[in-house]
Amino acid sequence: MKRFMTKKVAVVGLAVALVIGVGGAAFAYFTSVGAGTGSAAVGTSSKLVINQIGTTVYNSTVSPLPGSMASQAFEATQTSEFGNEINLVTSSSPLANVIVTMESWTCGNYVAIDAATAAGTTVPACVTTPGTSYPLPITFTIYKDAGNGVVGSAIATDTQTFNIPFRPSADLTNCSGTAKWNDNAATAALYGVTADNACHSGLANNITFNFSSQRVVLPSTVIYGISFDTDGFGPSPIGSALGNSPSDSLNVAVTTSDVNPTVGTDTYVGQLDMSTVTAGWYCDDGAGGVGGFRLDSPAAATAPCASPSRGGWSVNTDNYGAPYYLPAVQFNTGGTGDLYPGTSQPINFSVTNPGGGNEQVQNVTISVASSGGDVETIAGDTNSVVSGCVASWFTINGSASATLTLNQNIPGGGTIDWVGAANISLTNEPFEQDACQGITVGLNFSSN
Repeated sequence: MKRFMTKKVAVVGLAVALVIGVGGAAFAYFTSVGAGTGSAAVGTSSKLVINQIGTTVYNSTVSPLPGSMASQAFEATQTSEFGNEINLVTSSSPLANVIVTMESWTCGNYVAIDAATAAGTTVPACVTTPGTSYPLPITFTIYKDAGNGVVGSAIATDTQTFNIPFRPSADLTNCSGTAKWNDNAATAALYGVTADNACHSGLANNITFNFSSQRVVLPSTVIYGISFDTDGFGPSPIGSALGNSPSDSLNVAVTTSDVNPTVGTDTYVGQLDMSTVTAGWYCDDGAGGVGGFRLDSPAAATAPCASPSRGGWSVNTDNYGAPYYLPAVQFNTGGTGDLYPGTSQPINFSVTNPGGGNEQVQNVTISVASSGGDVETIAGDTNSVVSGCVASWFTINGSASATLTLNQNIPGGGTIDWVGAANISLTNEPFEQDACQGITVGLNFSSN
């Protein structure tokens, strides 16, 4: 009589083994109203990038993405780094990525606008060709808390060049002035935001920092900082000959929708971290030092900022108390959590368009990475085959693979998340499955 081993095993931390992003057609949008001469840049097509989001361990972002949000300026406040100290939901999985919501106030014709402003002449209306953007290196650094909120040594850092979208053209019919754009259904679809038919000055857009290759497991409390260069400020100011750069009008989005983030908590409620060379932009009016990246707070937890009219993004601008401003940031660990025979776990992922033009993603297909019928696992960035752990034991939405119909336009530099659209299951076989215990199962993503 044959004996069947029925020991139940765990598969730990699913992660992406192979990312194949095939860009769809690039779409250029044109308008022809009036007469005259001019030129327009057409965005470039680029391969889409698919990242598994995994488990969210901190989240203060707003979803679905609105047309615009309140934001922390960098050039206007002489800021070089802005962030927060947070408490993550405990996880033993490595950090996969961090999503940050930015706020772009830059028009496609920003050079002409800035020149007219400097000369004191008539400022032209904001004009942007949909799908156009500009490249900008942005750094996200995660630090230790050295004690009592003091910024310690860096745990991990990632610098990527993102294509930041120019904000939409001014709507001179439905909005006052020559700057604001109308967030109607057609414009919202072009820029990947939610329509509210209101007038906005800036454009909210998400960027994603990929930490998956660093395989770093974070402590429960960290300090993070976002930094980039503007024309006059930042770690290495651009200092253009024209005296202006498109990043001069780029901000980090903040939200006041909740006192606390939806996942995780803030270590110091009502206080944020920042670095500016101007004392008045600190909540404490520079009492804690100027120019260094540090915790910025009022004199007491219940006190207003010393300079609320100039700085103090850590308090509400109406009453200088709760709800407090929070940078819109999301931390995601790799994988889905522990998977046991007979159970399922969700597969959440994001699709990023790193190019300068709009891309249409029709479908995303997910399958288990395998070779010779056995599962491929991940060790660092190198794939290896786990003999005896059979790929067919794992199903995506009940099948060997799953194709999700998304049919979504992703603007240049934009990221869209899909949560709960797919799940992975491990069948409960009537024999030993120990070869799968403790491994990281690779997943293949492809798009068209």
